Amino acid sequence: MKILVISGSPRKKGNTMSMVKIVEKEMMEIDESIEFEYIHLIDKDLRFCRGCSLCLREGGDKCPLKDDGQHILKSMHNADGIIFASPGYSAMVSGLMKNFIDRFMYLDHIPELIAKPILIISTSGGDGVMGAPNYMAKMSFYWWACNIIDIIGIGHAFYTINDKVKRRTEKKLRKAAEKLYDTARLKPEPRPRFIQYMYFGFNRTELEISSSVMPYRTRVWKENNWLKMNYYYSTGVNPLFKLIGGIVFSAMKISYRILLGKDGDKKIAAYVREN
Repeated sequence: MKILVISGSPRKKGNTMSMVKIVEKEMMEIDESIEFEYIHLIDKDLRFCRGCSLCLREGGDKCPLKDDGQHILKSMHNADGIIFASPGYSAMVSGLMKNFIDRFMYLDHIPELIAKPILIISTSGGDGVMGAPNYMAKMSFYWWACNIIDIIGIGHAFYTINDKVKRRTEKKLRKAAEKLYDTARLKPEPRPRFIQYMYFGFNRTELEISSSVMPYRTRVWKENNWLKMNYYYSTGVNPLFKLIGGIVFSAMKISYRILLGKDGDKKIAAYVREN
């Protein structure tokens, strides 16, 4: 089993990584054959996204930025589970992690890591502990259709000073390690959470409205038959999710027609090409 750690911390032995090491230690005690690979974004050549949309129009490998992006993507594909770690700066992810999320934005719409087990860990001094980990989940990895097994934010000052907080935090990290191990080993395809179903439905509806805007994206969706499915893989979906989604996505289609008028698909396609 291979577990990949992608760290957005500029410190390789900082507070956030010390929490990741607790997870690694617990997993190694469960199975000493586990291989851990660390990608410290501070060491990688990962340039700023230019917003050219080539990844959506022609595929992620067509990105004009020739750096470590494809190597990082390959490592994510090869991993049985991934730990995303970032310190919280101003109740937000680090600049390194934000740049990583921006560079792989196309996976929001063309997911390649579907049901991949994910653990999110973040530390901050004390306040705003859930800002960074929730951002990673809601603005990226739920969109990617990953299987997020836990989202952990830690106030490291309290962890360091208060023994009760320390014990509680380490217990939570140990449980997360066990769950990540079991999920990476069994590779289940769980029923989508509400937020995941809505993200999937948003993508599907957007393609129903404007299929010619981003050809590569449209081709991938058609090849996988996602336009005719309730989710990215065959699974049950909560009927309430479908009811709410049906209302929201119908309203979305109406809004697009009103805002774009006739030939909306062609107008959006031209906009994307020119901008």
